[in-house]
Amino acid sequence: MRVYLSVDLEGINGVVHSSQVQPGEPGYERSVVLMHQETNAVVDGAVAAGATSVLVNDSHYDMRNLRAELLHEGATLLNGWQKPYSMVSGVDQQIAAACFVGYHSRAGTARGVLSHTYRSQVFFDVKLNGESVGETGLNAALAGWFGVPVALVTGDDAACNEAVEFLGPVACVPVKTAISRYAAVSSPQKEVLERLRSKTCETLKNPDGWRLYRPPSPSTLSITMFDPAMADGAELLPQVRRTADRTVEFSHDDYCALFKLMLAIGAIGASRRDPYF
Repeated sequence: MRVYLSVDLEGINGVVHSSQVQPGEPGYERSVVLMHQETNAVVDGAVAAGATSVLVNDSHYDMRNLRAELLHEGATLLNGWQKPYSMVSGVDQQIAAACFVGYHSRAGTARGVLSHTYRSQVFFDVKLNGESVGETGLNAALAGWFGVPVALVTGDDAACNEAVEFLGPVACVPVKTAISRYAAVSSPQKEVLERLRSKTCETLKNPDGWRLYRPPSPSTLSITMFDPAMADGAELLPQVRRTADRTVEFSHDDYCALFKLMLAIGAIGASRRDPYF
């Protein structure tokens, strides 16, 4: 059984502020220690469930947070930027199940720690076929396009609620309870790590609980951006339609192509962000 982990940082226990997730800022190195602990606990549970290989995709920021020498010996690491499918790079038809670790809720969630969707200063709202989605939904759809179900989601309670709302009754481990965008009640770390190990093992032994979301073909993404200038740049792409002052829309029969176009629009939008106005 091949298992895949996409690991983010905002949803890790004890992380509550943007300074904790930016390299070089106060608290970042401590957050990375906690990130390794949670990742290794999930890998440990996967190995106990019979995983023959575990691929860990570092999915936060520049994707150079996890260190190979600190990772569980049962895992291999995919890290670095640029990766063709970003947070879901490495998924293919040979993967049995995916686990999303350290995830956060979508942009605009009132009570979700560090809530955003992919480009925090570019994407105001992202809709997949008319439904607002976050990274959990977008990434689950790409995994599902390859036939890979999501077995487990971990993060704060807002991220877990969002996962269940999108996927149905998927297994979740809420590691902290969100109070606001920058505050949470964190659970004891030893307890969190044990719950991650045991829930991963239990879940991977019971495939009936895995949730496959296969997006329809064609599918449509609609992105509302923070600044009209970002939409100005995005609509230069021939596949993209301007539907409102700050909103663009695009469709494709192949969800992989749709996903890559979203990443490209995010990069264009970031290039148009005005630091002064």
